[in-house]
Amino acid sequence: MDIKYVFWDWNGTLIDDASLCVSILNKLLFQEKKDPIDLDYYRCNFSFPVSNFYTLLSLPNRGSDFDVVSNYFISTYRQFWHECSLQPNCEFVLDNLRKSGVKQYILSAGMQKDVEGFINYHKLGCFFSRICGTKDIYADGKLSFGLQLMKSLKVNPSEILLVGDTLHDHEVGSYIGCQTLLFTGGHNAKTVLERSKCDMIDDLSEVLDFVLH
Repeated sequence: MDIKYVFWDWNGTLIDDASLCVSILNKLLFQEKKDPIDLDYYRCNFSFPVSNFYTLLSLPNRGSDFDVVSNYFISTYRQFWHECSLQPNCEFVLDNLRKSGVKQYILSAGMQKDVEGFINYHKLGCFFSRICGTKDIYADGKLSFGLQLMKSLKVNPSEILLVGDTLHDHEVGSYIGCQTLLFTGGHNAKTVLERSKCDMIDDLSEVLDFVLH
């Protein structure tokens, strides 16, 4: 495999924030007088667009009520995201790819300015040629701007490896025609990711085996 570009997902892939998301969702569920969920349930059921996942949880999923819960979620996330750690071996892998001449990009369903802030906080900006996030807080997904990023680089999809942690990342990789590698320690459980038939890794250091060997 001659990989020259790696498209990284952020949430769940490079930052370990699934537990924080569960905590915020449980606050919303409490407000709505719904039963709480645990991390296992979350990882087995989380999906994009997030509005569909909210439907499963019986949370508001459209209109002004969805605006309210979306704003609550992101405002609470912004209060506590700094308590989340990078995934194990994150910096080691990013540094080794950079030293090997591989160009790296962030492709996130998170809001652009938020993702830029998170990456700058962790002093990771030097590793990425571009950070691509969304313009809003609704986490609809990243199919269209994943394709836009690839086209803007004017590269062959076979030269790209997309690394993510959800079935949606597989959808994005299939949509733009590149290979996808799914990390099992993020927002979707391994049993969920197996449905994709993609290659999977349990540790980010395994990315180096796919790209450099």
